[in-house]
Amino acid sequence: VQGVYELGSVFKTFTIAQAMELGLVNLDDVIDTRGPLRMAGFAITDYRSRGAEQSVADVFTFSSNVGTARIARMVGAERQQEFLGRLGLMEPTALELVEAPSGRPLYPERWGELSTMTISYGHGISTSPVHLAAAYAAMVNGGTMVTPTLLRHDPTEATPEGARVISRPISARMRYLLRTVVTDGTASFAEVEGYSVAGKTGSAEMPRTRGGGYYEDRNINTFAAVFPSDAPQYVLITTLY
Repeated sequence: VQGVYELGSVFKTFTIAQAMELGLVNLDDVIDTRGPLRMAGFAITDYRSRGAEQSVADVFTFSSNVGTARIARMVGAERQQEFLGRLGLMEPTALELVEAPSGRPLYPERWGELSTMTISYGHGISTSPVHLAAAYAAMVNGGTMVTPTLLRHDPTEATPEGARVISRPISARMRYLLRTVVTDGTASFAEVEGYSVAGKTGSAEMPRTRGGGYYEDRNINTFAAVFPSDAPQYVLITTLY
């Protein structure tokens, strides 16, 4: 729950939401997805190319690293960092566990253009499943932050609304996009009759335990799910490695 990992493409949700919130893109806008996209000696590629251009919606549904990285360049490093901070992805959670302070997210000291692009699809930043669940809740609940807790809440008592991070219309678009990932995109395995699951898949190479770098044959695979998609009540983070 509190361990920090690179969680991969589940971070694309935050990139697309912020870009739409800033008015930089709309769902039908066409993005250059030609690859590889080279920056500072680093090549950004897609696992499976779907052509030289894709709509913003398709960049998300079919999980294009190249398209997401180009959208992140529009956002810029400073705004990206500020947005992830408002989502609680830069500090330990306040979860009622002794270990909570140790679950500090890891991110680069120098947050330049290359980091902006790779972080947009979840490479180069590590967070815990609790961080991810709280941030996803904000994406789909109408746009306000939720504070994770292990304490039972009396359902008859009103819960104070958290800080707003995206507008209600953008939150509604994110619910739609996350649903298309299940109905048309990379998470078709999550299409379960009667549950209307929405979500985003992500994979990241596992860091080596010694010597730095990453294993070439070991991945961390994550699925961030919300349901029911039309009025989400649950967020479920599943990670396999």
